[in-house]
Amino acid sequence: MKAVFIIFNQAITNKVEKALELAQIKGFSKWNEMVGAGSNEGEPHLGTHVWPSLNSGIFTVLEDEKVKTLLNLIEQINNIAEAQGIHAFVWNIETMV
Repeated sequence: MKAVFIIFNQAITNKVEKALELAQIKGFSKWNEMVGAGSNEGEPHLGTHVWPSLNSGIFTVLEDEKVKTLLNLIEQINNIAEAQGIHAFVWNIETMV
């Protein structure tokens, strides 16, 4: 099992939700409003007057074989909407109850 945490600009929420659907991922947790700033490029998403954009985040635990499909879909989103900002992080799940 793998955990995947996706952080993305709220402006592309529908694209991320469609990626989950296409990858046949039904179980996830979502944070609708997250603030943050990229480490290298792009504008901060802080929900303020100066930096009004916000991020959202999705966390899911899935079978190893679904990870590549999901990451390919996330990469496609990034290629189309790179300026919006999207990142996916993957790590192993040792135990789940």
